Amino acid sequence: MTRFRFLAAAWVGTLFYVAVSYFGGRDGIWAQNQLLEQKRLLSTNTASIKKTNDELLLEKVALQKDPDVIAAYARKLGYVQEGEKLVKISGLVVHETQIFDAGSVIKHQESKYIPESYCKVVALAVFALSYMIFLLFDFSTGTIKIKPVKSYYDEIKGIPA
Repeated sequence: MTRFRFLAAAWVGTLFYVAVSYFGGRDGIWAQNQLLEQKRLLSTNTASIKKTNDELLLEKVALQKDPDVIAAYARKLGYVQEGEKLVKISGLVVHETQIFDAGSVIKHQESKYIPESYCKVVALAVFALSYMIFLLFDFSTGTIKIKPVKSYYDEIKGIPA
């Protein structure tokens, strides 16, 4: 029974260590979820920057090759072609300037986890606690008996000699 008690306590401590390491350790589920959240944020930011880049490339090509777009920008600046008449209406405010967002800075954040030493200390504490519980269970069932301490005095018919 002594071997079983020790092995069962060791098994419980090891199981607890593995569980804590698996869920909260450096490579555990908690740290993995934090890394997946950072990956999602980076992907969203990258997609936003790519969309802005595509819009700017399209506008650049249009400004270089499309004569209608070039003429529209020239009219905004106040240029007129021969034969055109320009009519300006006062009181209307035109806000056509488009501001492109270049994205935001996202820094890598260290993921939080339970250090290995804490996992080991907690596992040893669980081992000791479970060993004590098994030991107390053996005492209560009578598997282990406490031998009485021998007296220093010999007794003869109830009278110490």
